[in-house]
Order: sequence, then structure tokens, then C-alpha cells
Amino acid sequence: MSDDRSVILTSATKAEVLEYLAALGFNIPLGYFFSIKKWQESSEKVLAEIKKIFKGVDKIAIRSSSQAEDSISTSMAGAFLSLLNVNTESKDDITGAIEKVIESYYERGEAAPEDQILVQTMVQDVAMSGVVMSKVLDDGSPYYVVNFDDSSGKTDSVTSGSAINKTVYIYNGVKEGDFDSPKLLNVIKLVRSLEQIFNLIPLDIEFAVNSSNILYLLQVRRICSVKNWNKNVADRLSAQIKFVHDHVQLLNTPRYKLFGKNTILGVMPDWNPAEMIGIIPRPLASSLYRFLITKNVWCKARKVMGYHDMPNTDLMVLISGHPYIDVRCSFNSFLPSALPADTAEKLVDAWLTRLNDHPHLHDKVEFEIVNTVLDFSFDKTFNERYPGVLTLDETNCYKDALKKLTIAAIIDSAQNTLKTAYDKFAYLEKLQKLLPNAIEKNAFLIVDRLNIMLEECKKYGTLPFSTAARHGFIAEAILRSAVARGAISAERAQDFKTGVRTITKEMSEDFYKVNVNEMGQGEFLSKYGHLRPSSYDILSPCYKNREALFSGNPLKPHLIPPFTPTSGEIKNFNLLFKEIGFHGIDCASFFNYAANAIKGREYGKFIFSRHLSFILESIAALGEIYDFTRQHMSLLTIDQIISISYASLPNNPRDYLFDIIEKARDEYDLALSFKLSYLIRSGRDVYVVPQQRTEPNFISRKNAEAKIKFLSPEINANIDLSDCIVCIEGADPGYDWIFSRRIAGLVTKFGGANSHMAIRCAEYDLPAAIGCGEQTFERIVRAGGCIIKCQEKILLPYGALNV
Repeated sequence: MSDDRSVILTSATKAEVLEYLAALGFNIPLGYFFSIKKWQESSEKVLAEIKKIFKGVDKIAIRSSSQAEDSISTSMAGAFLSLLNVNTESKDDITGAIEKVIESYYERGEAAPEDQILVQTMVQDVAMSGVVMSKVLDDGSPYYVVNFDDSSGKTDSVTSGSAINKTVYIYNGVKEGDFDSPKLLNVIKLVRSLEQIFNLIPLDIEFAVNSSNILYLLQVRRICSVKNWNKNVADRLSAQIKFVHDHVQLLNTPRYKLFGKNTILGVMPDWNPAEMIGIIPRPLASSLYRFLITKNVWCKARKVMGYHDMPNTDLMVLISGHPYIDVRCSFNSFLPSALPADTAEKLVDAWLTRLNDHPHLHDKVEFEIVNTVLDFSFDKTFNERYPGVLTLDETNCYKDALKKLTIAAIIDSAQNTLKTAYDKFAYLEKLQKLLPNAIEKNAFLIVDRLNIMLEECKKYGTLPFSTAARHGFIAEAILRSAVARGAISAERAQDFKTGVRTITKEMSEDFYKVNVNEMGQGEFLSKYGHLRPSSYDILSPCYKNREALFSGNPLKPHLIPPFTPTSGEIKNFNLLFKEIGFHGIDCASFFNYAANAIKGREYGKFIFSRHLSFILESIAALGEIYDFTRQHMSLLTIDQIISISYASLPNNPRDYLFDIIEKARDEYDLALSFKLSYLIRSGRDVYVVPQQRTEPNFISRKNAEAKIKFLSPEINANIDLSDCIVCIEGADPGYDWIFSRRIAGLVTKFGGANSHMAIRCAEYDLPAAIGCGEQTFERIVRAGGCIIKCQEKILLPYGALNV
């Protein structure tokens, strides 16, 4: 074997590399290896050696160690068989396992007499096992990617994709003081030792930790997707990461006219940018979302409903191109108006502390963190969550303030803000009837109309929609508390919500009518053609521009009868409203209010998104004038586009905009390489980045949109998968044959960033979403198609009714 450590990983087999590292003092399970030739010539001698070497050992692993594995060009990850927990007392078991491993070589057509079989002691009492990549597979960005399982007790759960595992991205330059977990710190120390041995070659490392916290090295190989990497990404990211850290630290300081000593940043609380525009949106999408929602519309809508009058503070911040909700701002906006400053400060700090202690509640803060209404369970939930935070007088003051705004929201009056929202929706719908059938061909006139339409969309669309959405939350909070108090069952509450006739249900019925020739496609598209998955994304075609929209055979929608409360439910609700002092509100008026809130929220989005769609199509038309594609225009902010109408440009418009686009492209590419968590609680979280367990691991930077083919373990391999997105439950190497079928992409329910399928997809540069979790996976399978946008970190069901 060569003494040049930099070539060992390409000149040696898996077994030889481990033998070399064991000699250097690395903790590797006891091992023995032999060639196929030796086995075929003297199997009894091999078995005798195994018995001698592993005397006193209960279980062993029989692993592949082929010369075809772990080359520079391909890892062949999972291509050959390895068998675990083989009984050392059974000669037949050992023989059978060895024969099966050798057979897997022949099945792949890769067998050679010099190929090896590796026998090792099984690590017992496994507390944590996993895989570490010393660089990110997609692009080589400078993070250790630790994909681990600390619950199953298996050593291969990560590589086999047999469970939903945890993933942590750790910046290569992280300091030891930034770690909370001693186990993870020990793993990173192991990786850094191996990096020094192999001259910083990008490494793929398997490890296990037993219950005594002893760390074992199980495998080391080079990462072979290096050919797809941007060579400058590591230097660019490392140069900027400190500024990202410092920005987060500044946001965490006390803020002018905001209650709360610090903040938390989240991608899913409140206005949920992760769902609305994606984890890494393009500049046009994020700037439109800011203009129409998160700059000031969000808090204006709450102010008119009786919540706190906010300072001019953005709800959403961009951290290296990643949109986050400033949770302190969000929590301030949920305070009732005129609440004493001391009380407000105590509440916001308590809410932030609860979220910090229970980060899994990040996507349900309105129900599990903040009391935004006075509901039937207020006393119980507030006292359980925040004992001793407020004095009795402060609690009563807070409760009375919530009572006032909640009654104002529900009570039927001319000043009711939900009624006002409906009036504004109706006015915007009238304006939309005046929209031209064709967009102007003059750049100035397009931008001039954009200016007007943006203000209309905000004033009569997103502002009242924000109000209607808050009413929807109020109705849902009261309904949940009614279930908690036993006034109605959870099933009956769901029956009520399902029975509300919304615009979405109308669309479902109309879509079915088109497919049975009871409605023309043109009529359907004239009403619904503006809708698109990812409402703010110019790259997402609207329905009228989407091919094969009406292909398929949809089921006839079920007609759900209107909900009627029982006499017992009426009595229960009326008693609860009396208990909390809601005079003038009863069961009937509440359900009428709740139905209008649910309908209003969906109707409002339906109406304002028509304006938004026209805005996006106008921007696309503007791009055509300057010979720009939608991709180009997606990299401009709405302010940069609008500036054409009010500022003379330093040179011709195309050159001026092209320079901006190219700079934005560089910044966007860098944003794609930054790894940030779903919650950021301090600057330290910029360096150690745990991923939400149900967030998919996106592979490549490509997009895919296609019908899906769900493959069960029993399915034959003769199915036509060309141009389909394949959905499988586990990131199992047994599905490796799919890569020969010209598939469009891959989605798995389980598996992590370092599973076999993730590695293979990275090698093929195939768009994939690995480990999306059960809920998302099932939605995609039911929809029959999906959209994968790896750059934006978006995975959506695709069907005519998935908006």
C-alpha cells in the first residue's frame, strides 16, 4: 500500500483502509478480510481463521469490500450486500452470509477474484450511529453533515434509509464551545483527525457510539460527487458566515419600541414564509411577500382588530437570503392594545422562553405559545404554561383586554372587521373585471400599471386577507377550546369545518365538471386560471399556462351537508359563552361567524392572488421586452422593477438590469450553500444547524415537476418510470435500478442527507427530496404528482386542486 496518504482512499479497498487506520490507533471493530479467490480455494481454512479471531464474540458483520466500491467516480453505495448480526456459533450462518455477499458481486457483474469480504465484530449496545460527510454532497459547502440515529440501536439505520434520522450541519470552522452535545463534538473530533490523515480530501464516514460513549469508526471513503461542486463556494461562504452571525446577534439585542429582551427567528411561525415562499426564495418572491404582507400589512390588520399598535418594524428578515419571522415582532403584535408596558414585557419574555424550551411548537405558536384570544380554556392553559409570570391584577387586566378584542371580532355589527374585509374583497373583484385581456408592450406603461396594481392588491387584497386570516385563527382557537372543554367532539368540530362551502370546494366541483364535459375548459380557466402553486413565484406556471391540467380521472367530490349543532352542543356552547361573559354571543352566532371566517380566509386569498398573478405575468412581459426570461426576472426585487418608472437610469435599461441580475444570481447561489435551521435562537445556531426532522433533504440544485410513480417493495422492475418522479418509502439501495430508467426525480418518506439514495442522487445530479416525512409523502402520493424545487427547498403536491 502506498505511503502517500492522499491516494490511499483510491488505491485501497474498504477493508484495507480500515486496517491502515487501525494501525494508526483509530478505534475500529476487530476485523479480518479475505479475497473471493481465497474463499473459493480454501473456505474451511477461512472459517477456521474466523472462529479463531472472533473467539468469544457473539455477533459479527459480514461486509462487502469490493474493488468497485469507493472509487473516485462512484461510491457504489449500497450496491453490494452486507449482513449484520451473524451468529458466530453457526458455521452454516457464517458460510451462508459470505456466499450471499459474494453472490451480490456477481449479480452486479462486478465480481473479481481479488474482491474481498470483510468480517468485523458487531458493535453492541449502540446508543448512536450515523454517517458524517466532511462537506455538503450537493455543492461542497464547508459543513460537516452529521446524519445520525440515536433511538433505534442499529448501526445501519442511516445508510439503509430505514428510519427518519436526525441531521445536523456543522460549519467546518466551528469552535468547540458552540456544541451542546459531547457526543457530536467527539464525532467532529474524529472527522477532523481523519481530515488531517487524508490531506483534507472530502470524506464520507460511518460511525457508531455505544452506551458507554465509546466511539467506533466503521468506514471511511472519499465523496465522489466532487465533480459537481462549485470550487469557490467554501471560500465565499466562510468569508461571509461571520457577518451572518453578527446580524443574528444584533437582531437579538433589545429593540426600540419592542417588548422582549431578545428574539427567536423561525421559518414557520406566524406568516410562515417556509410555506408561502420557500426556504430560499428568489428575490422577486421574497420582495413581493414583504411588500404585500410582512413590511406593515400584517400589523395594520391586527391593529384595527384591537391588537398592539406596532412600530414600523418588518416581520420578516432575510438571513443570507433565507426568510425568517422575527418572533419577538410577531409576539408583540399579539398583545392586546393599551396593555401596560410591564405586563407586555413579562408576557413577551415568557412566550419567547416557552418557544425556546419547546422548539417543536414553532409552527403552532398561536395555539400553543400565545393566547391571542379569550377562549374557553384561557384560565387553565395560561396558568399551566406561565405560572407566576403575572400578578393576579395583571392577569385580569390581560384577560379583560383579550375579552374586549375577541367579542369585537365575533359580534355582528356594522364595524365588524370581517365584514369590512369582505367589502374590500368585493371591491377588488370589481376592479379585476376592468383588467385588460392583454398586457401592454411598453415597458413604462407596464411598470406604471404595476405600481397601481400593487397598491390595489395591498389595500383591497392582502390587508383584508390578513384580517380574515386572523379571524380564522380566532374561530379555530375557540373551537379547539370547546373541544377541550367537552362542548363538542373533535370529530364533530371537524365535520363543521369540512361542511363550510369554500371557494376551494367550488373549484373541486368545477374541475370534476370539466372532466365529465359538464363545463368547458375555458370557463374553468376564466375563473381559476390565475391560481398557481407558490403564489409569489414567477417561475410557477398558473393554471391557464399549465399543460395537461385536465389529464387524469378525478373522483366526484362528495357533497357534504351543512353542519347543524345538536341540542346538547347548543346548550354546551351557550353555557361556556355565559361563563366567560360573552354577552350577545351564542352558539348560533359563533358558528355563523366561524363559517364566515373560514370562507373569508380562502375567498380573500383567491381574490388577491388574481391581482398577484396579473402582476407576475406583467413582470414576465416586461422581461420579454428586454429579452429577459422569467428566470432573469425572478432575480430582481419588486422595488428594482418599479424604479424604472420614477428614476432615470445610468445606462440603457437592459444593461442596468442585467448587472443587477448577475449580482443577485451570485448572492442567490451563495444563499443556496448556507445551511440554516428552522429556528435560530442565537448566533451560535449559525454554526451548528439542526434540521427539522420532517424537512426533506434536497439533493442537487435542479427542479422537477411530473407525475409520480409510487413503488412498493413488491413491485416488478418492468414498470415504465421515464420522466416520472419516483416515490419510495425508504432510501433503500434495493431501488438502485430506478436510476437506469430516466426518472425525473425522487422523493422518499424516510432517509437522511447521507443515505444511499441521497448519495446516488448527488452522483447523478438528480433532483430529490429525501426523508420528507409521512404527512408530506402521503399528500404527494394522493395528489398523483409533485413539484421539487431543490434550490428553493420546496416540495409540493402537484394536481389541479393543490394550490
